[in-house]
Amino acid sequence: MREEPVNPEGYLRSLTAEALRWAHRDRPLFPVSLRLMAMANAFVMLGLMPEAQAEAILAEHRSALEGKGLGNSWGVTKGELTVRPGAHQYWEARGAGPAGLAGVPLSVAAAGVGCPTSVAEVCFEWVQLTSAGLQLSFHAAAPFSGGEPPDLQAPMRQAMSEISLTDDAGHRFDLGAVLAGWGRSGDRQEWHGRVLAGQPAARTPSWLEFTPMAAGMPARVILPSPAEVPVGTAHPAWPTAAECYLAALAPVTSYTISDSSTESTAGPEDTAEIVAAVADGLMAVGALPVTSTLLSDAPAGRPGWHTPLANRWGRRAHRVAQGRGVADIMPGTVEFRPSEHRGLAVRLPLEHATAVIESISAQGELVSIQLYGHPWVTGEYWPMITPCFQVRATDDAGNEHEGISGDWQGSPSHEGSGCFWFWPPVAQARRSLRVTVSTLWEAAWAELELPT
Repeated sequence: MREEPVNPEGYLRSLTAEALRWAHRDRPLFPVSLRLMAMANAFVMLGLMPEAQAEAILAEHRSALEGKGLGNSWGVTKGELTVRPGAHQYWEARGAGPAGLAGVPLSVAAAGVGCPTSVAEVCFEWVQLTSAGLQLSFHAAAPFSGGEPPDLQAPMRQAMSEISLTDDAGHRFDLGAVLAGWGRSGDRQEWHGRVLAGQPAARTPSWLEFTPMAAGMPARVILPSPAEVPVGTAHPAWPTAAECYLAALAPVTSYTISDSSTESTAGPEDTAEIVAAVADGLMAVGALPVTSTLLSDAPAGRPGWHTPLANRWGRRAHRVAQGRGVADIMPGTVEFRPSEHRGLAVRLPLEHATAVIESISAQGELVSIQLYGHPWVTGEYWPMITPCFQVRATDDAGNEHEGISGDWQGSPSHEGSGCFWFWPPVAQARRSLRVTVSTLWEAAWAELELPT
């Protein structure tokens, strides 16, 4: 059975319905709301859902939470249920293209020009010419006079009024539009900012000249033509946009928002679940390929989102394999299709254990085996682990898959039979697996054809 991609709207609504059933005033809503926001933002950023539609679904969920008396909870009241700013108007901007853009750099020069003024020593660092005019970045410093200036821009407006800027045609620029930030370092106060110097004359200037009115010599900065260097196109870091998005989302290990009195934090386990939920959703709607190496490569030091993703995907894949839609609330009719399963009874050549691969099933990308084994016992809780049998597989394209333990039944005689399903998912183009069953002391393999 092939799992058809799910409609993104239906998927997001299924998540909000699940979150609403779970919501209770004794449970933290913040991580759950972040999960919904992350999924909605991913759908919008990747062009899978219009922003207005995502906003409407999140707004409905927020109203439903308020209807349950949860309107004062973190996860509801601090702007947690929106894709704004996030992906707000991203697709509108993307569709508009470059026409009308005013900030595209036409010429960039490293200035390094120092200008003394009565207020501070000003150093102009960069000069940038755009179609909207000149932009100058600067750093200024002066002895600390005590206290933060009541108007952070006023000292720099005064400083700029003592500097003359002209171009090669004699055009004089107004340096009055200052945007600056202030700070203190030891016994000095400093400003960093930029000046919007206005539009040059109709022609593009070749150079600019800075002249401090109080003292110092004029300094000239050449405005170079755009650099002529080789350019070309290249492939993104990952084959699909969904993989690129997920790779950018995954490294975060915690997130905190706060107001004047309290704060709420999503820690490593919460953020891992959020990443896993986004990955599972992108797989469900067909945006993230199940063959992506991103699903199996777990970089050291990164959040452990691969395990919750495998668990989420496994639960969803089993529901679909049983004839249930991903957005269904109530169980559907379980449907068994013999063509998706093969009975095998393949006994493996192990010396100190008995292992028989009873069957193999391929239901879309969900591939699993049923394994009989002896001796097979399971511990009740960690740290009493009993890894009697472990399973892995390599498909006919050389991709590695881990066998994830599913349903298991044992007996007093320590005979057991259990399901192992493979992660990452097995692409439907694959035709065979080499399945390896291991104990702590030995291992054996079998070449198995997949049901077709």
